[in-house]
Amino acid sequence: MTDYAVVAKDLVKEYRMYPGSVARLKEALSFGKRTFHTAHRALGGVGFELERGKALGIIGENGAGKSTLLKILAGTTLPSSGDFEIRGSVASLLELGTGFHTEFTGRANIFLAGQVLGFTRAEIDQRIDAIVDFAELGPYIDQPVRTYSSGMIMRLGFSVATAIDPDVLIIDEILAVGDLYFQKKCIDRIFEFREAGKSILFCSHSLYDVRQICDEVIWIKDGRAEMRGLPQDVTLKYANYERSLDTDPRQVTAGKEQTTGEMLPVIHEVRLMLDVEGQAEQGAAGEAAGEGANGSVLPDMIMPGEDLVFEIDFEIRKDGPEVNVGVAIFRTDNVLASTFNSMLAGHETLTEIGRHRCRLRLPDVRLNEGEYTVVAYLFDETGVHMYDHRQHDRNLMITQEENHPGMVRLHHSFQLERLDPS
Repeated sequence: MTDYAVVAKDLVKEYRMYPGSVARLKEALSFGKRTFHTAHRALGGVGFELERGKALGIIGENGAGKSTLLKILAGTTLPSSGDFEIRGSVASLLELGTGFHTEFTGRANIFLAGQVLGFTRAEIDQRIDAIVDFAELGPYIDQPVRTYSSGMIMRLGFSVATAIDPDVLIIDEILAVGDLYFQKKCIDRIFEFREAGKSILFCSHSLYDVRQICDEVIWIKDGRAEMRGLPQDVTLKYANYERSLDTDPRQVTAGKEQTTGEMLPVIHEVRLMLDVEGQAEQGAAGEAAGEGANGSVLPDMIMPGEDLVFEIDFEIRKDGPEVNVGVAIFRTDNVLASTFNSMLAGHETLTEIGRHRCRLRLPDVRLNEGEYTVVAYLFDETGVHMYDHRQHDRNLMITQEENHPGMVRLHHSFQLERLDPS
């Protein structure tokens, strides 16, 4: 039989919304005869099972019910109906500073948190050196927590939660405030937990992290489980849904009124497509293939090594501005992957009034699996002043058959040889 660490059945959470404190008092004094509240259902019947040694990702919009679900599982709030079972000890990282006394030092808060979790002082003494070393707070460990930044609080909270060696670890978006160095330490610790047979509930807006960490993903929408499945499938469906919420191209441009008022150079349209015969050129073939709102032809997923074309239609509307074209590719966690610059590529700046088109060819794209945004820029000869920019309305989704850590897979070759001992 399958060994489950967490089993949740039809969890429902409703909150009472009162127009004011007087209405709350009136309802209490009526002894149930009158109601002055409206019911808000934050969670509407979510159920799942999590196998021991697996990681389950939870994604969704703000207000969808993700945090409510995790608070119920962590025991910080009770469900209105439904039930759940966690088999083993649990540690949670839900909100920064939860459970910490701001006037106590970091070291004192370690003892406080440990005792709340049921450990004796002797057991905490055995772990405190490891907790302090992992947090890397230096002399600040003996300073009041009220003097800590959000990143320092995250370091302390993660170190305490993972040092107690729980059977189930619940993480709700807390890694977002950490620096890149400590984020890597946390991810490494999470993988160590999985390898040790621990179970993880991981909630994050970083779809890249979700795909890398989780074995399965649940998409929560309006308090219900919209989809459950493999990380690649669910995150792709969710990303497409997020993009569908705003299909107005003006919402992904610079949006500056002075771009129109001062007659500065402006981007009219961007297109991203595979560089394949019959797709790289616009026309009837592109329409038949199913163009997006801006005329681009791009599959939902591409593999590393594909050839891409990025087209930018723009206009110089008055004499004077010297215009160069740039393109940047960002991973969706805002890490810059690559940039391209017409001026650095040896092209002269443009000054002629009228419409222009830039076609950037990207052969053999070597980006590893992930989700990327592609942004076009118009800027002056100094490279400092930006006239306009526009993000392509569909993110670039890259998948791969094997897991290659990192962002870019460079061309390479290995040579191995045996050296006789001297």
